[in-house]
Amino acid sequence: MKIFRFAIVSILAALVASTTAPASAPTQARRMLAIRAAQVDGYHRLAELAMEAHLAADRTVRSALPPAGDAEIALRLYLRSARMVGDTRVYSDGVAEADIEIPLDGVVQKILQLCPPPTGRTWLLEDLRGQAVDGSLRVGGGGRVPQDVPPEVVARLESSPPDELAEMFPAGWERVTVEGRVEAVRRARVRAYEAMAALVRGLRVGSTWTADDLVAGSPAAETLLDQFLRSLPVAGPPRMMPDGIAEVEVAVPVRELIQTLKDIRAMAPSDSRWTEEQVDQLSVQLKAERLVVTGRGMPPPDQVLPAEALTELPGAPLPDWAAGVLEARGTARVPEDIDDPAEARLLAARSAKARAVADLEKQVDAVVLEDGRTVRDRAAKEEAFRRDVATLLASAKTVRYQPSADGKRWEADLRLPLMRLWGFSRTHRP
Repeated sequence: MKIFRFAIVSILAALVASTTAPASAPTQARRMLAIRAAQVDGYHRLAELAMEAHLAADRTVRSALPPAGDAEIALRLYLRSARMVGDTRVYSDGVAEADIEIPLDGVVQKILQLCPPPTGRTWLLEDLRGQAVDGSLRVGGGGRVPQDVPPEVVARLESSPPDELAEMFPAGWERVTVEGRVEAVRRARVRAYEAMAALVRGLRVGSTWTADDLVAGSPAAETLLDQFLRSLPVAGPPRMMPDGIAEVEVAVPVRELIQTLKDIRAMAPSDSRWTEEQVDQLSVQLKAERLVVTGRGMPPPDQVLPAEALTELPGAPLPDWAAGVLEARGTARVPEDIDDPAEARLLAARSAKARAVADLEKQVDAVVLEDGRTVRDRAAKEEAFRRDVATLLASAKTVRYQPSADGKRWEADLRLPLMRLWGFSRTHRP
């Protein structure tokens, strides 16, 4: 229920803006930004789906993980491997939609790794498995062009692969307080320095010893190494990623690291465990001019406002039909006059889906809008509206697509929420 409410609130938030401005054809840059905003919304919904999955009747993934801790960050980082699938959809009012998909098995394995069941118990994650279609979790996201996007962010987005999650602040951070953003960056910075210390101390000098072995037991050596690590600057500004994770990088030039280890070595010239020549070999061993680590942090949950806090519902009452969902089923017999069974099934599957789409189109055409006209009547007179209706039909979700029990027919079930239709049907058109 919480996921459903989150989705409805997100959709309404987009609709608020879509009903307050005249419609105009989005420019290519605005289309790209709107699609990216939809992508961000999709990742948020996917994360909510995973976090609210039930390990047991009384325990969700969210309740099992320390809030905003390393495990939650690890899960959200894994979800970044989700990719946009299918065609993105952009309406004339500037609202975009995108579908995000990730294999179910990978998500389940990651959750079980982060939330191992007690001895003798098994986490089934039945509700999460029930959301999958053809072995994948797919969610739809919707969004508009974010407010006040700096030109450098636009340039970065244009150069990023379209199916990868890219930074586009303030998208994804609208509900985080200023204090929450500062704390997320602070946590990321702390983890970055911890990661750099672990990396440097784990470096092998020679064939036997690590840097940590060589400084252990010497307060002076420990102090010199710690001072060097703490003096390292962060490498560039923090990245406020759209999935709510702040990222901070810390870098160390290998040449400076080698000199520091030599200084430590000089503090104990009689130490036979390592030589300056072995320290110099680190430059060959590392094969890099500098070492870079990334620290990540999330804002405390109490610094994230509820979704409702940013949503002003439209003044006009929501008609009953706008909250509805249309469903259509198409069936087709597997042709018996085709020798190749695979080809016969493919033809039947396509035919079943085409019939479901045709049925859905008839249902949409018959919807009576607020001005008393049907969708069919208005689409016949308004080209932009007609294009939006076609885009809406393309967004229909396939919830069942499989052969019948006897294998002689193919069945396809589609679902189409009507909230988006209500949004663009109310947009002023000159």
